[in-house]
Order: sequence, then C-alpha cells, then structure tokens
Amino acid sequence: MEKSLDFEKRMLQVHKPNRVNPAALESVEGVRITPEWKIVYPAASDIVLVNGAKDLQDYFQVSMNVDLALETAEESGEKTIFITTDNSLQPRSFRIQVSDRIVITGVDPRYTAQGGYALEDILNMNEAPVISPRDETKQMRFSMRTINGGMHDEHYPDAHLQQIAHAGMTAVDLYLLDAATNPETAARINDIITRAAKFGLDVYGFPHFYNTVHPDEPGAFAHYDGMYGKLMETLPGLKGLLIVGECCEFPSKDERTTGKRWVDSINDEKTSPGWFPCRDYPEFVSLLRDVVHSHAPEAEVVFWTYNWGYEQQELREELLRNVPLDIPMMATFEMFEEYNISPEIQEFTTDYSLWKIGPGKYYASEAAIARERGLKMYCMANTGGNTWDIGGVPYLPAPQRWIQRWQAVANTQDTLKMDGTRESHSYGFWPSFLPEMAKYAYMTPATDLNELLEKIIVRDFGKENLETVLAAFGHFSEGMSHCVSTCEDQYGPARVGPSYPLFFVRWERIPNCPVTGKSVNEEGFPVYTYNLDRIEKLRYETAEYQEMARQFALGCDLLAPVVENLPENKKADALHILQVATYIRNNAITIHHTKRWHDLKGMLGIYVDAYPTWAGGRKNAPDTKKAEKPLIPVEDKRPVVEELLEIIHAEIENAKDTIPLVEANSRLGYEKEYGYSCCKEQLLWKIQMAERTIAEELLPLLEKI
Repeated sequence: MEKSLDFEKRMLQVHKPNRVNPAALESVEGVRITPEWKIVYPAASDIVLVNGAKDLQDYFQVSMNVDLALETAEESGEKTIFITTDNSLQPRSFRIQVSDRIVITGVDPRYTAQGGYALEDILNMNEAPVISPRDETKQMRFSMRTINGGMHDEHYPDAHLQQIAHAGMTAVDLYLLDAATNPETAARINDIITRAAKFGLDVYGFPHFYNTVHPDEPGAFAHYDGMYGKLMETLPGLKGLLIVGECCEFPSKDERTTGKRWVDSINDEKTSPGWFPCRDYPEFVSLLRDVVHSHAPEAEVVFWTYNWGYEQQELREELLRNVPLDIPMMATFEMFEEYNISPEIQEFTTDYSLWKIGPGKYYASEAAIARERGLKMYCMANTGGNTWDIGGVPYLPAPQRWIQRWQAVANTQDTLKMDGTRESHSYGFWPSFLPEMAKYAYMTPATDLNELLEKIIVRDFGKENLETVLAAFGHFSEGMSHCVSTCEDQYGPARVGPSYPLFFVRWERIPNCPVTGKSVNEEGFPVYTYNLDRIEKLRYETAEYQEMARQFALGCDLLAPVVENLPENKKADALHILQVATYIRNNAITIHHTKRWHDLKGMLGIYVDAYPTWAGGRKNAPDTKKAEKPLIPVEDKRPVVEELLEIIHAEIENAKDTIPLVEANSRLGYEKEYGYSCCKEQLLWKIQMAERTIAEELLPLLEKI
C-alpha cells in the first residue's frame, strides 16, 4: 500500500534499472558497448551537452549494467560514444552514426541531448547494450513542445525535468501566481527556470492579473508595466507568457460584451470579454507585447483563443486577421466540434478530450488564417498521454486511439499550420510509453507508429504476449471512443471518479481530499445537474458510457493474467497500466450510473439544481440552460425506485472495488490543481452517504408506493 504522493518517487527515477534481457544480449546483432568504451565530449561544451553526456553515463550504469568512463576530447576514437554539435544540420535535428564508434551530433546542444536519449531508446528496445550500424538523422517537427509537470505544488526536481526532456519536450509551463510581488514565489520559479535550462528546457508561464485599464487610456503602458513588466523583470529567464481569455479579462469597449469580468457579469445577458473575441483584443495584446518586450525582447506573448471557440467563425477570423504578426497564436485541437448524432441529439467536444480525434473546425479555421497571414501558430494538442476525459489518472492507456491523434496533429502541421504544441493541462505528465511514442510521432522521417507499438509491447510484455496485449489496448482505445465529452461530466463524475456521490433529494458537499486539502465543490459540482429537457441526449450518453465500461472490462480481463505471469523486472510497470485501466473502468461505471440515476429521478419528478454547471463568461450555452419542460412523474413509481436501489447498491460495490486501487497506486484519484480527487476517505464517505440514502430516503419511499 502506498502513502500519499508516493507516486512521485517514480518520477525521481530517470532510468529504469536492469533492462538487459540475457537472451537479447546473445541474439541481437550489432556493435556491443562494453566497459572498455567511454563517453567523450568537447571540453568547452555547453552545460546542456555536458548533462546529456552525464545522462548517458547514468543510463548505461543503471539500465544496461555497463560502467563507462566520461572524458573530454575534441575528436572521437574507437570504442567511444562521442557527443558534439554540428550547426550544419537542419533546425531541430540530431544525427546518430554507428560503426566502430558512436557519434551523436545535434544542431545545438539541446538536440545533441535528444540524440543521446534516442540512443537510449534504441538500446531499450533491443534490451541490450547492442546497436546495429547506422547513419540516421531525425528532425523534430515542432519548435515548441511544452507540458505541465506531474508533481504536486509545481514541483520540478532535476529528475523530473530530465524525464520531461527525455520525452522530447522543449519546455515546461507553470502558473506564475504572485511571483511579481512575492519574493519566495519568484525565487522558486527562477530556480526552476535556471535548472530547466540545464536540460535544454524553456519555461512558459500563465500570468493571472486583474486588468482594469483599457489599452487606449492615458497611462495604460505604465499601468501594465507595473504588472506584466514587473513580472518579466522579476523572472527574466521566462521564454514567454501564455495569455488566455478567462485569465486576462480587460475592460473591453466592444459593445457586444459587458466590458466587465465574468464574475461581475453573471446576471447580464451579454458575455464577458474573457469569453468573446473582442475587436479591441489586438490592441490589448499588442500593449502586453510592448510591455513584455521592453524587459525581454525575445520573450513570446502567446495569445490563446481557448475561450471563444464556440463563437461564430467569422468573429474569430476577424480577430486573427487583426492580431499583429509578431504575436504567436494558440488554439485547442479538438474542442468545440459539433456532432449531430440524431435530430434530437447534438454533442460537442468540451475541454481536452480523446473522444474525437480532430482537428475541429475551430482549430482548422484559425490555423488557416495563421497560414495565410504568416502568424506563428501553436496548438493545445493534449498529446502527452492524458486529457480531461478521466481526471484521476496519469495517462489513458489507449495507444491505438493516441496514434490517430498523433497522426492527425502531424497531418495538420503539413496541411495547415502548427509550429508548436502544448501537451497537457494541470493533469500533468507521466513518463509512460505514450510520451515515448509521441516523441517519434513528432519526428521526421515518419515512424510507423503501429510497428513501434508492437515493438514496445514485445519489449515490455514479451513476444509471447504481443497479440493479447495488443487486443487489450484495442479495447481500451475503443472504450475511449465512447467517452462522450460533456461539461456535466467533466465538472463532475468524470473528474471526481468513483467517489462521486449519488444524491437523491438530500445532498451535501463532498469532503476535501486530505492529500491536497482542496475542495472539488468550488470547481466542480457535487449534485449532477443535467438538463432533463435533453433526455434523448442523456440516454445516448448513458449507453455510451456503459459501452466504455464494457470495453475497459474486456481489456482488463485480457491484461490481468499477462501481468500476473511477467518477470519481476517488467511486472511493476505492467501492473501500473492494469491499475490505471481498472480505475478508468470503474470511473466509466460511475458515470453510467450517475446518468441513469439522474434519468430515473426525473421519472419521479425530482430535480435538484444545487450547483449549476460552471460556464464562466459564456452565456446561453446549451449545458447551462435551465430546464423549461415540467417533470411529469410516471404513474408506477415502484419499478423506478427498485432500479434506483439496484444502481446505488452496484455503485457501493464499485466504490469498494476502487479502494484497493487508490491504496495500491497513490497517483490514481489524484489531481494536483483543482481538487478533483478520489481518495480512500472520500470513497468511504461516498459509501456511507449511499447507505444513508438507501435507509433514509429510498426504502421509506418504496414502502409508501
């Protein structure tokens, strides 16, 4: 049983120990690296290259059981791994040459280090310190790949930064909070910036300021210089700022908005500026750019249009046509896409989902303008291995589904415009086989990702288990195609997990998670509030989540006996995948139960609207509308109550089944930022709450009818 946050110990292990397979050591043909070899780099090398050399030395010692000396020299010799730079290479490129020596070159130290990581990947796949002769060059597609870290409180120890660099990322992003005014926060972030740079990683930040001055007002520059300028002065190493509507609302003069923050616009029919492509946003971000560049001329001010993807395409295009060419734009890959399932059922992708592959029309339309005008275009791609579909897991073990997403992203770069990617939100990073695959999905020449998946399965599960594990992953991937993306679920059971309660009439707040001390009640909602005017849509989604749970159950049934019989040096990682998949199965069961429970309550004429779905500054969005049709209770209530009892008893068992999972794997049910948690204490509360609901509400009701 793990203690809270024990999962972070795994993030301090950069290289997995003892990866050598004795059979592979004898059967793999090629150049064998033995203790007579040494790692050599030029004496005047950059710290990133030096750290790359040290990383290789540690890798051979820990993973390949080979101790290699580390030396400086200007040229390579036999039985040396020589790492250096070659600025004649193409941008973002590295080259690996293998003969009687290994020479790794990168166009700059960052990509030399990437070449070293690629060498490690090859040897890991061979399960031996043996590599065939070759001369190959790889080029990374994107100039920027940033990801949010996976540890608590924006904690980035060196080992975690190394893992992120190994995954092919170029940057990390973090919340800047009160860094402009709090020396302790500033010192912590500056320390991250300094240490990240040693591993070839930049740092982007999200500023949170209350903007009260319009850019055309006298003194506007000085006002914002005291905020954003002070921030850049305090954090001089920042690569850039990520500006997003809901976090940088300003007093817009666009008459189509309230001109006020969303919290001050709740009772207004108009939307607030943070959720609308105001015609004066170009003026506002231009001012921010000027302020930032007065302190850091090379820093990027990235303008992310996340909050108004649901608005008419013409309005969004008008904004992009007026944004200055030196302001990079960012849009989310799959969001806001509408799907007409039937005349009565319309779905659209909400926050960060693998439900639909993309690109959505939102991203495609903005990327087309970026290509036309020559704007730099970044993408919130969610391709680091996780999404908001299931909030309490470190990754979604659905590689066939991910392959479709990775290929769609690469194709979009080729056909539209994409200069860089953001790989995760606050659900963070986990060093699984998925980031390993994504790295090669985003390199040229292209890698056959299905072939790569099979090689990884053979490496991690054994050749004899290839077909079984491939089939299990296929079920998980099919399951994710049924994980319908809705705000009602993403702010409720999909993020909270199996600890999400089934309230009848009486309800109470979900208790805080002891690990984070945070409350889900402020960010999500403890009472399910689906509008029952859209009953056909609810029932469609109920069936979809039932199928998702079924697919994950099939995959788990296939994977479990394979994991049980693996050798010890492979069992821990395989068991982790099985635990994650089992948690997702249980979470899908909870979502299915929650939806059916809500439907049945409606049949009894019960609708508790305690916490309406959060919409920020959006107005008149479908998921925020109140029900208008009167609830007409069914005449025969007994079958409805009996089914409610069946569901709540099944959900008690589901919660009980989840307790061993969160005890065994402390990362399950954990979310670092918002408190969307599912821990043992919350599961026990949910069970007790359900038992009280049975005894005090459902059984007395059944006796009356």
